[in-house]
Amino acid sequence: MKVQNCFYLLSLLTLSLYATAMGGTRVVLDKGGWQPIRDVKDPSIQSLGRISVTQHKKRTGLPLSFVEVFKADSRKDNGTYYRLDLTAKDGLVPKKYQAIILETEDLGLELQSFTPLGR
Repeated sequence: MKVQNCFYLLSLLTLSLYATAMGGTRVVLDKGGWQPIRDVKDPSIQSLGRISVTQHKKRTGLPLSFVEVFKADSRKDNGTYYRLDLTAKDGLVPKKYQAIILETEDLGLELQSFTPLGR
């Protein structure tokens, strides 16, 4: 009986240590989590920002002109979503916006949202 209890406790301890160790990697393996894009100056990221502003202009008619992406994240979920914090000029005044754009093999690039960032 004592050997069986020791085996049971050892099994619980092993499982809890394994679960704790796996918990540390959960964020990396999380399919839906946003991951930072380190090189926001990469031309492909800047191009996504420019496309976001262009698509928003077509929808709204606002006279925005793209300046730069200054922060970017991505996540995989039926394609790749890009969350871009960017600067665009409304006339002569630079303003900050957040754009979410989806890239899929079937549809290409599609703007999901474009909202002003709080000050």
